[in-house]
Amino acid sequence: MARLTVLNPGFQSTVQDTGRFAYREYGVPHSGAMDLVSSRLANRLLNNKDDDAVIEMTLSGAEMIFSEPTQIAITGAHCKIQVQHKVYKSPSVIRLKTGDVVKIGPAIDGNFIYLGIKNGFQTESSLGSRSYYPHILDNALLKKGDHLSYHRAEKSIELIDEIPSNLNASLKAYAGPEFHLLNRKQQEQLLATTFTVSNEWDRMAYQLNEVIANHLAAIKSSPVLPGTIQLTPQGRLIVLMRDAQTTGGYPRVLQLTEKAVSAISQKRVGVSVDFIIKN
Repeated sequence: MARLTVLNPGFQSTVQDTGRFAYREYGVPHSGAMDLVSSRLANRLLNNKDDDAVIEMTLSGAEMIFSEPTQIAITGAHCKIQVQHKVYKSPSVIRLKTGDVVKIGPAIDGNFIYLGIKNGFQTESSLGSRSYYPHILDNALLKKGDHLSYHRAEKSIELIDEIPSNLNASLKAYAGPEFHLLNRKQQEQLLATTFTVSNEWDRMAYQLNEVIANHLAAIKSSPVLPGTIQLTPQGRLIVLMRDAQTTGGYPRVLQLTEKAVSAISQKRVGVSVDFIIKN
C-alpha cells in the first residue's frame, strides 16, 4: 500500500472523518472534522464517501511526501499549496506523482485546512471512527516521520473549475431548550448583539467576548451536542464544538445548525459572529 510521510506536521494536524455517533451515552465526544462542510467537500471532489478520513491542519498547514501517484483535494481555509515547484491556490484538486512533496499553508483566512485523498486515508479506526481524540486515537495526532497509508490511484478525475467556499456562511441557529427561560429583553439582546470570537478556543469550545444579561440559574446536567451554545453565569456564550463534553449544566440558549457549526469553526479570534433564529 502507498504511504504519505509527514515532513512537518505544523501547529496541529490530525486525522479526522465525520466522527463517532454511538457512544455519547458513555461520555465519548462526537469528534470529527471541525468544518464538516469542507471535509465532506474534499471527499466529494474526489468521488469518495463523505466519511472517508482526511487530514485536518490548524492554521499553519503541513508538509508531506507521497510514495505513489494519487489525487488530493484541498478545501477549508484559503491557503497556498506548493507541489514540487508548482504553486496552487485552494480550494483545489491536484494530481500527484510518485515522490511528490506537498507543502500546504499557512492559512490565509479561517482556522482549518483539509487534505482529502482518493479513497481516503487507511488509518486505524476506534469506536467506529478514524478521528483523533486523546486516549482513543492518540496516534491520529500527526508527528514528524509518521506514515499514513493510502491506495495508489493512477486514474485522473474530472477537475472542477469553481469550488464553493464555506467561509462566509451565515450562522443560523434553533432556539435552545432554555431559550424560553430568557425574558423578551434578554432574547432580543442575544439576537441583536454582534459577538466576537475570543482567544479562548480549541476543538472543545469557542468562547465569545461580549456579555449579555443573565439571571438564569444553573440547570441539572443535561445532554449537549456540537453547536450547543451555553450561557454562563457571567453572561458569556460558550459554543460547544466537535470534542466537547456530552453533558453540561449551563443553560442551552441556542443550537447551531450543522452548517453553522462548520462556519463558526473557521472564524478567527476577533471576527464578528451574529446569530439568526431558524424557524
